[in-house]
Amino acid sequence: MSQTTASFMVEGMTCDGCVSSVKRALAAIDGVDGTDVNLANGEVKVTYDPARVGVSSLRDAIRGAGYEVS
Repeated sequence: MSQTTASFMVEGMTCDGCVSSVKRALAAIDGVDGTDVNLANGEVKVTYDPARVGVSSLRDAIRGAGYEVS
């Protein structure tokens, strides 16, 4: 199993609840192995298996949680 890390700048996260929402949305995706969310700078790093999930699905999950991804 090969793992890759993708970084996203996420707009709209203002509190620990926001961080939890983003982490939950990403953790629900098959192939996501871990997330690291930095609330201070709005960065989300996702470790995932590219054979099981693509970057577009990760972006969609963050958007689905109610946040903008740049």
